[in-house]
Amino acid sequence: MSRRPIQDPAFDAEGDSEIHPAFGVAVVTRRSGSGRSLFQSDLLHNETISLSVHQATRKRDLNHDWVHPGRELVEIEISLAQWGSLVSSMGLGSGVPVTIRRTEHDAFVPEIPHQPRTAESLREVREVTDRMYARVKAATAALHEAIHEKKGVRATKEALSALENAVAGAGSNAQFTVDSLVEAGEQVVAQARADIEAHVLEVVRLTGAKSSIEASSFDAPALPGPATSREEPTDA
Repeated sequence: MSRRPIQDPAFDAEGDSEIHPAFGVAVVTRRSGSGRSLFQSDLLHNETISLSVHQATRKRDLNHDWVHPGRELVEIEISLAQWGSLVSSMGLGSGVPVTIRRTEHDAFVPEIPHQPRTAESLREVREVTDRMYARVKAATAALHEAIHEKKGVRATKEALSALENAVAGAGSNAQFTVDSLVEAGEQVVAQARADIEAHVLEVVRLTGAKSSIEASSFDAPALPGPATSREEPTDA
């Protein structure tokens, strides 16, 4: 990695405050209001965390450095669950999803429509189920045709084998779709649990009351067929 050039701070037009391209201030605030849709969250959030980054100036007065925020460069909004992930996963994974509210070039970034990703998971489950049903139905029809039209032992065995393969594939694909749906549900539960626990902790901090909260897990029974947890479905 190439070394960046070093540039001494300069003084602003009034000559009383130092400026430098690298001077910045981060401001974290907690927001309350009507339910808002956030990127990669299935919930509508009444309480969120806002993080904004500003350019900064430094002024020396009374033997002390006074740092003042200037022009806002970017503002992001995140859920309480995303905030917890952000501060607890430094250097891990590919980052935490955030919702961009403002940038230095765009003062008002458009809002995100509320489109829960669990709906996408349900749509995918329906598509996989339809494909499985069509494949089994076609294989069953081919076996009936081979038997009733007396196409011979070879043709009947081939039709039977195709039906067995379709049924086996249906089991593995169905298990995969259920596992994926369970995972999506667990993510929603985790989001809600983190937000609720954050609310409870805030109440405890403000009132001194003792409280606890526990959410049940999101489970589903395994379907018949080969165990293929978290494996990609076979092509229909």
